[in-house]
Amino acid sequence: MTTITAERDALYDRLIVERARAPLYAGRLDEPDLQGDGRNPLCGDKTHLDIALNGHHIRDIRHQTRGCAICTAAADLMVEHVRGGTVAQAVEMSERFRAMLVGPSPVVEGQSAPLGALEVFAPLRSHKARIRCAELPWIALKEAFSHVDG
Repeated sequence: MTTITAERDALYDRLIVERARAPLYAGRLDEPDLQGDGRNPLCGDKTHLDIALNGHHIRDIRHQTRGCAICTAAADLMVEHVRGGTVAQAVEMSERFRAMLVGPSPVVEGQSAPLGALEVFAPLRSHKARIRCAELPWIALKEAFSHVDG
């Protein structure tokens, strides 16, 4: 296998392909408390989030994503990881996800904080043009949370 083929295959890990083809958290909520949108005008990717809160806890969240496999899978895995947590935890996870893609790995209490299945996007570090695809759902999440007090 050539280096170029190996790098391309790393971008499209089995989990990314599976979640892009059959997202588990796609759809709308009947009565969301918050909504957020992320758009990339350069490639046309779009993500819409519906979020139901219970205080500052994310009771439920769904996404509607029209985009590439990376964007769709990123939205679905993001939803899976922030659902049930707090708004603050989701914001902190967003920062760690971005740091994994573009910056030094964050350190929490002397150790790197694991991102679980979200680490499947780590190979994007060497594919700068595709980072925005994985970040778009997180941008929509931050936009939705910009309407939360405290």
